[in-house]
Amino acid sequence: MIILYVSIILLLNMVAVMSYRKLFRLSSISQIQAEVELEMHNRAHQLLVQRDRLEVGMLKEQTDAADEQWKCDLAEYMEEFEQEAIYRAKSRLNRV
Repeated sequence: MIILYVSIILLLNMVAVMSYRKLFRLSSISQIQAEVELEMHNRAHQLLVQRDRLEVGMLKEQTDAADEQWKCDLAEYMEEFEQEAIYRAKSRLNRV
């Protein structure tokens, strides 16, 4: 019975240490990175809202033109997101 309690306490301690490390990593994210991530999230949301607006109440010709514009905007966003992800990965590797 004591072995069970000891193993439970050790397990809880391991979970606590892992959680502490994750929180420490989160606290090391700079304010600039957090703002960039928020900006990228906002842009993705705006693109989705723009897509929804385009689909509502347009003629077929207008929809095709707007769809092409939306695809270009999405490709641009994905390129920027990929570049930002590569930059963040490199900066994290440099810290380690």
